[in-house]
Amino acid sequence: MVIVTFKLHCSPGKQLEIRQSLRGISEKVKKLDGCKDTTVYQDLDNNDVLLMVEQWQHQRHLDDHMKTSLFSALIGIKRLLSKDPEIMFMDEQ
Repeated sequence: MVIVTFKLHCSPGKQLEIRQSLRGISEKVKKLDGCKDTTVYQDLDNNDVLLMVEQWQHQRHLDDHMKTSLFSALIGIKRLLSKDPEIMFMDEQ
């Protein structure tokens, strides 16, 4: 299994817009071949920090997803952030 995390620091006043966008993207990503789950979390100490976690059966599924407009939309959220997103790719051991 491959896991991708996107840690997002929202610009002031943009948190709700970003959260709604992430939820919409997340629901569509869940329907893609090989997606096991995708969830959006909010930091308990800082409401402007969101974390999106995607779980993929295999690397090839993630690779296919990264070519979609959904992934482009996710990257497009960058313009609403106060700093660059922190993206991590992990493999289950």
